[in-house]
Amino acid sequence: MRLTGLPENIARFQCLSALTGTGFTTHESEMIVNYPIRRRVLVALMVIGNLGLVSVAGTFIVALVDAGEGGTSILWQVTTVLAAIGVIFVMTTFKRLDRVMCDFVGVILTKMTSLGDRRYQRILQLDDGYSIAEHTIGGTQADGSKVLSATDNPVEVLAVRDGKTREFGQMGDDQSVSPGDVLICFGTEEAHDSFEDEINNPGRPNASC
Repeated sequence: MRLTGLPENIARFQCLSALTGTGFTTHESEMIVNYPIRRRVLVALMVIGNLGLVSVAGTFIVALVDAGEGGTSILWQVTTVLAAIGVIFVMTTFKRLDRVMCDFVGVILTKMTSLGDRRYQRILQLDDGYSIAEHTIGGTQADGSKVLSATDNPVEVLAVRDGKTREFGQMGDDQSVSPGDVLICFGTEEAHDSFEDEINNPGRPNASC
């Protein structure tokens, strides 16, 4: 979900919601149901989550029945299940382990699929293929600032967020932007793709900054 352009906090919450079958309905859900790839990921998580819950419940019931009347056997089965729940809890709450796992899966997905090719994040999906997305100016501070023209872009830049202060500002006619700055833009998917190439590959012939 993160590789499709969703912010990490939203991707995490929506995946946990689908995997556990909780089904929270928020405005963030529109960012998923209006995007085909995200819908397929969500459907897979729903199926896996339900199969996993049924399997665990079935295994637990069979184990308790097979344990008979022995108190020690029942205690061992309960302890095993609680230990498994504890391991899952640690895996989902320990940020460093979570980051390592996400990075590992991310590397595999970027090599085997087209996910991750787009580096911008969609924050609102609209009708007719239009969306509002965040584009981050790539590079390092040593690369210096660039001058971005408000009229030569394939997308409409709505606002600029400074990479250091995190404050928003309006887009000027000729806006100076630095690596790390975030541009809030409106346009079609093709326009976002083209704009992403322009701001992060300034040497290209069609670059406007």
